[in-house]
Amino acid sequence: MRNIRTSGFTLLEMVVAVAIFAIMAAIAYTGLNHTIKIGKQVSESNQRLSELQFALSYFSRDWLQVSSRKVRNQYGDEESNIVIEDNSISFTRGGWANLLQRKRSNLQRVQYLLVDNKLVRRHWLSLDQGIGEEPFDSVLLHNVNALEVHFVDALEKSIDTWPDELVLDERRPIALKIGVDISQLGKTWRYLEIPDGAL
Repeated sequence: MRNIRTSGFTLLEMVVAVAIFAIMAAIAYTGLNHTIKIGKQVSESNQRLSELQFALSYFSRDWLQVSSRKVRNQYGDEESNIVIEDNSISFTRGGWANLLQRKRSNLQRVQYLLVDNKLVRRHWLSLDQGIGEEPFDSVLLHNVNALEVHFVDALEKSIDTWPDELVLDERRPIALKIGVDISQLGKTWRYLEIPDGAL
């Protein structure tokens, strides 16, 4: 009777094969995990960029409708149509939609400022504020490290406070410069023209 030999893997070959498979799986998992992390970071950066673009577009839309109308604060003191101080800006803008046909002006007083690391758009229901009138705040951007707002003159020098009675004619503002420093994206600057009749 013939001896029939069956072919197969020895125990040692199986151990080696399993070990190689385990090493390849570990390498593949590490690479996949790294790719997922990078994808998540890119997605978060894109989300932050989209939020930044929205906030700056919102500001630009308001700014391009700036009005020359001065206002009175809740103490009855007159304020300029544009006020820049402590890296915040307040101004009167036109074009306030009135879809409900309420008895109010189409002008609106708005302010952009940093509150608890959030870029906030603040507005009031009336231009000349009454005593105790509370503003309405809308958060446009979170995790903001710094906000910088100032005018720039023809020599590209900053005018950090407005109105400034000491500014001479040759130092008249020619543009508004706004800078937003946010986590993940760093500092972004935008220059905006000053609409005719705003100053």
